[in-house]
Amino acid sequence: MEKYDTTVKITDFYVNWMKIKSACMTTINKAAGKVPNIEWKKKLLICRHSPIRRGITSWKWKSIPYAISTHFVRHHEGCEKFVATEREDRTQIPREDRSQMNPIPVEMDANLQGLINISEKRLCMCADPTTRKYWEAVIEEIRKYSEVIAWSNVPQCVRCGGCPEVFGSCGFYKELMKDATIEEQQDLIRRYDIYNQKVRNLVLTDKSN
Repeated sequence: MEKYDTTVKITDFYVNWMKIKSACMTTINKAAGKVPNIEWKKKLLICRHSPIRRGITSWKWKSIPYAISTHFVRHHEGCEKFVATEREDRTQIPREDRSQMNPIPVEMDANLQGLINISEKRLCMCADPTTRKYWEAVIEEIRKYSEVIAWSNVPQCVRCGGCPEVFGSCGFYKELMKDATIEEQQDLIRRYDIYNQKVRNLVLTDKSN
């Protein structure tokens, strides 16, 4: 039985790919044209061009430990946080009687770039394990709405092609890529595919959203 309830609810999901593509095409003086396919979406999410900020999602944890919520509050680019108060005059509970792991509700909004930024740090195997579980729960819920967006959210080692935690590597990336060729490791999209296949059992197809 899990010690903490990582249940999360997506409260809003607005990702209009034609609107995102329109912004991309406008920057090069062209029209949006056809609905983008899965390969185009993957490339745009990998490139992280500004139009992905047109895609926005919101979610709510009904019960997240206060100490864990502070890890998410540290993120500030492309996201907003709404954290339940622990003020004694509002809750009628003295702060001295509360634990750092006292559960509270938290809501967040984030654009697609904001999600990616959070994932780089909170999916990292050097992150707090409980924090990682809460964030994995968010990505799995997002996956129900868009597999390609879930695909694009990876730990920073997958993006960088190696562990950037120079103060203490966990060895995850080395284990992840132990069977990959040098050519595969040098291919950014292929690294994302390997991570998603091995960790999430996710293989994208042309029908993926």
